[in-house]
Amino acid sequence: MEITAEQMKKSIEKIYKMLDEVSPVNFDCGTLCGEVCCIYDEGDYINQNLALYLLPGEELMYEDSDCFDLYVMSSKDLDYPHTWQDDVFLVECKNPPHCDRRIRPIQCRTFPLIPHLSKNSRLHLIFDENEFPYECPLITDNIKLNEDFIKVTYNVWKILIRDPVVYDLVAFDSRRRENKRKGYKIII
Repeated sequence: MEITAEQMKKSIEKIYKMLDEVSPVNFDCGTLCGEVCCIYDEGDYINQNLALYLLPGEELMYEDSDCFDLYVMSSKDLDYPHTWQDDVFLVECKNPPHCDRRIRPIQCRTFPLIPHLSKNSRLHLIFDENEFPYECPLITDNIKLNEDFIKVTYNVWKILIRDPVVYDLVAFDSRRRENKRKGYKIII
C-alpha cells in the first residue's frame, strides 16, 4: 500500500510534535555558544549557504514556508546509498537564528544526537561529532542531556528507520563512521 503525501505529512507532523515536547537541556542551549550552529559565518564556511538535508516526506513541511527555502538535488550527485533513488531535499533558513521553530528539520530537533546502527543492526544514539567549523558546548563540555529528550529522540529514530530508505542511509553513515574511527560516545 502506497503512502500518500498527506499521510506522510501527518506522520512528520506527529514526529515534530513528539520532539517539540522535549529539549536537550532545561535552558536555551544557544545561550552557551551564541547560537553558533545557526549563525556561524567565518572563513570559507558561510552559514548563509548552510542547508540541512531532509528525510523522505519532510519536504512537505516546507512547501509554503516564508522562513525556509527548499532545494532539491539528485541522490546520484550525493554520497548516498544506492537504494536512495528519489531526489534529496534540503532546506535553508532565510533568517538564522530566527526561524519558524515549529517546522525546524528533524536534524535540528535531535541535535546533538544522531542515529547509529551497530554491526548487529542495533539502534544507538551518539553525539554528532561530524566535522563542524565550530564547537558545540553540549558535546565538547559533555553536558548532561535530559533523559526525556534522549528517550523521545531514540523512539523517533526507531520510527524513522522503519522506512527502508532511511534505514539504509543510517546504516550507510554508521558504516562510514566505523571505518573512519573508533571511539564515538554511545548515549543509548
